Amino acid sequence: MKRGYRLIACALILALMLPQAAFAQGAEGFGQNVRIKLSIGDRTSFKFTPVGEFTLLEDSGVKVGTEELTVKAVGGRVSIEFANKTVTAPSLTLKSAHYGERTDYIRLRNSEHGTCTYLGDITFDVVEGSLRAINTLPMEQYLYGVVPNEMSNSFPIDALKAQAVCARSFALSRCYRYQSRSYDLVDTSKDQTYHGYASKNRRAIAAVDATAGELLTYENKIVEAYYSSSNGGQTDTPKNVWDSDEPFYAIVDDPYDLMNASSIEELSFIPDEFTDETRAMMDAEVLSAIQRAANEAAGESVALLSTIAVTPAEPEHEGGSRCYTRIDIALAVSNGQEEGQLTISLAIGELSFGSFNNTLGKIGARKTRLRMSGAERTEGGWNITMRRWGHGVGMSQRSAQVRARLGQSYDEILAFYYIDTRLGTFTDYASAPRIESDKYAVSAAAITGVAPGTTAEDMLKNLTCAGGTLSIMSAKGAETAGTVGTGCFVRISYEDGAKYCDIPIVTFGDTDGNGKIDTDDIVAIQKHMLHTKLLGGAYLAAADADHNGKIELGDIITLLRHINGDGKLKQEG
Repeated sequence: MKRGYRLIACALILALMLPQAAFAQGAEGFGQNVRIKLSIGDRTSFKFTPVGEFTLLEDSGVKVGTEELTVKAVGGRVSIEFANKTVTAPSLTLKSAHYGERTDYIRLRNSEHGTCTYLGDITFDVVEGSLRAINTLPMEQYLYGVVPNEMSNSFPIDALKAQAVCARSFALSRCYRYQSRSYDLVDTSKDQTYHGYASKNRRAIAAVDATAGELLTYENKIVEAYYSSSNGGQTDTPKNVWDSDEPFYAIVDDPYDLMNASSIEELSFIPDEFTDETRAMMDAEVLSAIQRAANEAAGESVALLSTIAVTPAEPEHEGGSRCYTRIDIALAVSNGQEEGQLTISLAIGELSFGSFNNTLGKIGARKTRLRMSGAERTEGGWNITMRRWGHGVGMSQRSAQVRARLGQSYDEILAFYYIDTRLGTFTDYASAPRIESDKYAVSAAAITGVAPGTTAEDMLKNLTCAGGTLSIMSAKGAETAGTVGTGCFVRISYEDGAKYCDIPIVTFGDTDGNGKIDTDDIVAIQKHMLHTKLLGGAYLAAADADHNGKIELGDIITLLRHINGDGKLKQEG
């Protein structure tokens, strides 16, 4: 059987198996909303409670009250029993009647964070036999649940503002990266920790509101603003941590991190003089390692008398990194008959010590979780040090806490960690200068009418924007001159580059974003209909090849006719 006929046969089967549901296409513009996959565990049934006014996207006749509801996985579909009706479908979405406000919310138990309150909408579906919940809400309300959980609500306001800008920049950059899937981020530290909304976090909410829309940019690109708890006194680069690099990150000493008593560190003491008293102050494993190495260097058993010098050596990375891998220890020793000196070299990673100074000791720091190692002079001897709670790239939250406490503003804090970046404001479509075109249809949701194979240069020739500068951005958020496809953006930069607005490009039928229409696009629609790999964002809009607001058999037939030359897919410019 020819491939085209096989695809038609599969599509017909799908049409019989699945109800064809409309999809909601947002009109607020890219980046104004965010989709968060909630941690609900591998469950096939759980309870939740809507409070306020909600409607069911899939069935407007359903009455959604405020009673506790149970959502269940029924085969590969999801089912909810309401007061007047039971609805079963591939996915079910509870939509807030007052989206963007704080009057409607859903309470459910999160497997990672306990019972949480979620603003916005929630979509339930089934993936690999287990329920999935995706919370869609405005970006700023998402940050209400991130900032006080990534950084304590008690921190100084400018530290919280810096955190809000970092979290917003990070989230938006991830929205670019993952826009083709059905969610943008997860709610754990794999992306950013998100616990939903809690009105008690007033300082963090005020910091988000005070910086609304603000993010970090570098040469027209939105910065993926990494941050971590404590950098150990020195920042690091993505190249050293993840083998990728950006010019706005560098290895720079950060003394404010060390000034924070809550910055976690582990220390192991090596005394100037070895006495019964000082030996008792040492970690037993470290003392044993030094003694073994000294005996081996001397070729006999020796007594440790004093420490002459402790020198950290062999940094793990170039560029002045203080992430050392070894320490060289010069010792005075005695074999019982004569005294002498020798030098031993120990691999810090092989040393086992558990002593650490930390006012937050309950966190349970372990050497294996700390990434910066070295040695430094202290009173009466030296300390082997282990610091850096997290990757150390970008902003140190503990340093930001001290900097803000000492009077630094949030923009000063950000300028230290993200070199040569600038603060910009990401705005919605209504606030930006209008794009005009005789060839393409332009709206807040998307720019359509873009034929397969169109280049960025060709597209820009047919767009004008009084009061703004236009550029074409790839689906990953970087400026491009190549072929335009679904998932690319037209970026409006205005007010001397201080403000930005992105509008997605949709080429109908191009569901994989490569600027072409072929059988791979049909396969993507099939997978979406089978619920094995859901499309999202502009890619979902592109799947509606026949422009009827549904993803169904007709879209596959339209693509097949276009590919076979039996009909031409309309782009509706």
